[in-house]
Amino acid sequence: MLSSKHATLAIKILSLLLVAVLSYFVVATRLPESGFVQDSLESVEESSDTVMRFSAATLSTSLAISALPDDFGTPLADSLADMNIYFVAILVVLFLEKLLIRYGIQAAFAILIPLACLVWTLFIVTKKDILNGLAARLCVLGLAVAFVIPCSTHITDIVASDLTAYVDGTIQETEDGASKLNEAMEDGAEDKTMFEKLSDLFQTAVHGITDLLLHFQNTIRRCMNAIAILILTDCLMPLLTFLVLKWILKEIFQIVVPPIGGYRIADPGSGAGPYPGSGSRPDPGSEAGPHPRSEAGPHPGSGSRPHPGSGSGPHPGSSPMLSSTEEDEP
Repeated sequence: MLSSKHATLAIKILSLLLVAVLSYFVVATRLPESGFVQDSLESVEESSDTVMRFSAATLSTSLAISALPDDFGTPLADSLADMNIYFVAILVVLFLEKLLIRYGIQAAFAILIPLACLVWTLFIVTKKDILNGLAARLCVLGLAVAFVIPCSTHITDIVASDLTAYVDGTIQETEDGASKLNEAMEDGAEDKTMFEKLSDLFQTAVHGITDLLLHFQNTIRRCMNAIAILILTDCLMPLLTFLVLKWILKEIFQIVVPPIGGYRIADPGSGAGPYPGSGSRPDPGSEAGPHPRSEAGPHPGSGSRPHPGSGSGPHPGSSPMLSSTEEDEP
């Protein structure tokens, strides 16, 4: 018959093993197919298409501006072409997010969570603090990796919907500018100048190269704002979501992540020291043990002497002053 202590340990171990089995065989296979995760994956795919469409629009506009006579728009064309460096960086982040959605959730619930349960089981058996800290870290990391991208995409769709609309409008304006500029240069009508054709196409007064350059300078400003929005929504938002989600997991589930090794920094006023296991050491002057001179007789400088014939020293609580009888003795 098992004792109550052994029964409690057995229940804890079986519970951890059950969680590991459910995580590996149920959650790791069904959660990636859920609507919550699939909607997140579609959102990341749409963001990738938006970035690639934005890159194509800036390149086409850059080529159209560079084709203007006398190379007036070459600096603007170069500025638009240089924006593709940011697009490449954003695409790399989006591809990493897609990998985390497709494989990170399975890895979290098929590897990290079962491994955390196994380490916690070893901690229950061995009572080593290093295992407890390692298991807590694996658990928090697995849950954060599994839900960081789905949560960030849904938060972005809710909070930054007006910002994404601004990005779409900027892409549309850039594509229209490139197409109208190409159409004006391909138009063979000789009764109108280049700028008259552009005025008809843009439906604004373009009287010279200055007005045309001002139009495309405004386009470049909008493109820079749109790139900043993409960096915020596609790069920084997942990072902020990861940090917030990690903090929420610790607070809701009360997951305490102890330092690996069980060492503790000493408090100057507490007497605790960085000793493994105990955290403190006895003070040489404390009452934990007898003082080396406690039974060896009075201290040489205490001012007291033994009574004649008594065979013992003065009481520890007695006064060091001599009595009247001892003062009368020669």
